[in-house]
Amino acid sequence: MENFITSSYSRLEEIQLSIYDAEIIHYGGNQYWFSKKNHQLSGCGPVAAANITAYLSQTFPDKFSNLYPFKGVLNKKDFMEHMVEIRKYVKPGIFGLTSVHQFSNNVLSFAQSRGVSLAPHILDEDAASMQDAINFINQALSLKLPVAILVLTHPVKEFEEYAWHWMTITHLRLNPEDGKYCISVSTYGEYREIDLDLLWNHRRPKDIIKLAYFT
Repeated sequence: MENFITSSYSRLEEIQLSIYDAEIIHYGGNQYWFSKKNHQLSGCGPVAAANITAYLSQTFPDKFSNLYPFKGVLNKKDFMEHMVEIRKYVKPGIFGLTSVHQFSNNVLSFAQSRGVSLAPHILDEDAASMQDAINFINQALSLKLPVAILVLTHPVKEFEEYAWHWMTITHLRLNPEDGKYCISVSTYGEYREIDLDLLWNHRRPKDIIKLAYFT
């Protein structure tokens, strides 16, 4: 059974979120591309939504092409316009966007405004195990669907920059040498790898992590 599980994760293809800017290639959008300071500070949720909707539009055009109005490869100029548009729906409150259900409903409203029907899939069980998270992420990625992840608070110092923050999961990998799982994410326009065990299992009961993807 363990060999089958390991094999299923090893077959996952990493989702590509390349955004071109002259000679620079960004990995997904960056909240600091917003022109307004307050939009920059609270822009991670809208950026995750922009990443996911642009990706769905380009990967599954028969169903989702209207989610992103620009054709061809993603470029920074067009993607910034997309971020601004989607923020009109995925709009953080005074304390940011701290509910995965609100995030999902906002994305659905944006999609509906474009004549597209989306179905949300949410993992928000506070007692969810890491295996629950792995199964959820694997289910999405096996369908070539990126996952939005919200991390509110976390006691591990190396995750400080990921606290109160939305990111986009693009890959799940099992390291055969130590048996640990790692997720790849888009955050601040960059590619990062995060130790899933450290993220999921080394938090306090009050620390919140939520996941969502769309079909």
